[in-house]
Amino acid sequence: MGKTSRQAETIDYYQPEKGRALNTFNRILEISLDVITREGVEALNTNRIALDCGINISTLYHYFPNKDSILHALYTRWFEQLSTVAEKHREDRHKAHKLRAAYTRYVLDLLRIDGFPPRAAVELERAIKTRKNLLALDNDIVERSITAYAEDILAHRPETEESRLPIPSAFMLVSIWGAISIAADMDESEYPAIAEHCAEMMVALIRQ
Repeated sequence: MGKTSRQAETIDYYQPEKGRALNTFNRILEISLDVITREGVEALNTNRIALDCGINISTLYHYFPNKDSILHALYTRWFEQLSTVAEKHREDRHKAHKLRAAYTRYVLDLLRIDGFPPRAAVELERAIKTRKNLLALDNDIVERSITAYAEDILAHRPETEESRLPIPSAFMLVSIWGAISIAADMDESEYPAIAEHCAEMMVALIRQ
């Protein structure tokens, strides 16, 4: 089978469908994410990633022609994982969870996205907003998705009055990203408390 080409303005990356090529592709992303998580986006460069992967630079460029293409691929993966979390909560939305408990569960799952710790999410979010070759549209899609799922939780809570539903989504986004940013500098054992505090803030906004 051939390769799939993903494009973001001038950013192309090539994702093989199977075999050793796909293993190499995934290895590049795994090592890149580890560098970003431990040292930040500034520490990421193609020469280093090629060396850490045990491949030559021309092989890396076969998959990713530049740093921004790696960042875009990682951001896409993070969004896919976020969507999985959101879908899980969509399926659970009719269960009898109180609003605060529902938000706590949602935020905690965002903090525990498999393979993407909060520090990685913060670094990728910063990169998508500050690097001119990356699409602001991608960031808008992620932000709308995060708040849409939070609004969906709110709309399906039986104890919530309809008159209180139009809470500005920006407030929700600030609360959730605040939790992710705080968690980026904390041990995972602190995530439940961070999620609970975020849920309290969101419920307080709704009750005003």
